[in-house]
Order: sequence, then C-alpha cells, then structure tokens
Amino acid sequence: MIVMKKIRYFNCVRPALLWLTMLSIWVSISADKGETKGKKKATMSIENTSKQVDGHLDAFRKTGELTELRNAANQIDSIQILGTKSFQNRQTARAAKLSLWLKLLNTMDSAKDPKFDPEDVPAARVILPSGTRMKPGVMLETPEGIADPADRRKYDEAVQANSERTKRYLLQKELRQMDAELTLRADAYITGAHLRSPQGVKEMNAAIAVSVQNEDRAAHLRSLVVPR
Repeated sequence: MIVMKKIRYFNCVRPALLWLTMLSIWVSISADKGETKGKKKATMSIENTSKQVDGHLDAFRKTGELTELRNAANQIDSIQILGTKSFQNRQTARAAKLSLWLKLLNTMDSAKDPKFDPEDVPAARVILPSGTRMKPGVMLETPEGIADPADRRKYDEAVQANSERTKRYLLQKELRQMDAELTLRADAYITGAHLRSPQGVKEMNAAIAVSVQNEDRAAHLRSLVVPR
C-alpha cells in the first residue's frame, strides 16, 4: 500500500518538476535573447549617432557653418550611459561618447588659423586711393566714377580681398567663441564620466592618441582625469 502511494506521488510530482524545468529553461533563453537584442539595439543606436555626428562635422568642413558643430555636440549629448542596462553596453557607450567629443574638438582645432589676431580687424569698407582720376563731370570720388578701367579693376579686387578677409576674420572669431562653449560641454562630460581610475586614464590617453592632434588640447584633456 505504501509503495503504491509513493508511485502515485512521484507520478504526480514528476510532471510538475518537468514543467518547472522547462519553464526555467524558457526564462533563461528569453533573458539571453533580451540581452542580445538590447546589445544590438544599443550598438545600432551608437552607430547611427556616430554617422550623424560625422555628417555634421563633414558639413562644417565644407561650408564653415558653425551651427553644424553645435548640432554635432547635441547628437553626442544624446548618447545615454546611465540608462543603459548592462555594464558592457555602458562601457561601449562611454567609449563612443568620449571618442566623438574628441573628434569634434579636434575638428575645431584643425579649422583654427594659428596666425589669427583678433585685434587685426578688417576695414569696414575699402576707400578709393587718394588722387584716383574720375570721369569728366563726376564731382565725387565713387567707384562708378573711376575713369581708368585699370584703376577700377584694382579697386574691385581690393573690395573682393577685403570681403574674403572679413569672412575669414568672422569665422575665426566666432569659431573661438564656439570652441569655448563646446569645450565646456565636453569637459563637463569627461569630468563626470568617472575616468580618473587607472583604467579610465588608460582609455583617455588611448583616445587622445587617436583623435587629438593639438598638444595644448591634449594636455588640457589629460588634466581632467589626473587621479586626485
């Protein structure tokens, strides 16, 4: 009788154990799939952001439009790190964000003219050389009244040169203003990204070696992660 009860007991328990085992396997597989899907999604998001940043930087190099730099910075800031679930994804996001910030900073540095002098302001307008001969009947000295075609050609060339110089001056001046703004944003990320650990310093130095050409910039960036 006791043997029969044991047999019935095991016959009842065995399906339950089997069901629990299968449920455990299913949960494990689902978790693995979810983690893999999360990694792929995070990787794709970073890749897309990197492409967008590269697009803005290329546009700046071609057009000199400073808004492209700010657009690139906004894209970089959109990369989320703390909200990323897995440690590996956080590491990937942190490295990608650092690399993109350094690429942006290096792009700005490369566009700077080392000979730029903010005190050397271009003329607001080009004045006709004193004594320029005017056409008969023209009382005022104006470009339209220049008698000699060669003199008029020289004046037009001077106006064109001054216009191009003014554009370069404004670009260099505004570029340095943009540099100050975006450097503060990059510094804020770097100082808050917990890069002062030996591993963090190693990552920083490796990223600088790859992306930063300006020695002053490199020295400044290294100072941000010096262990305290």
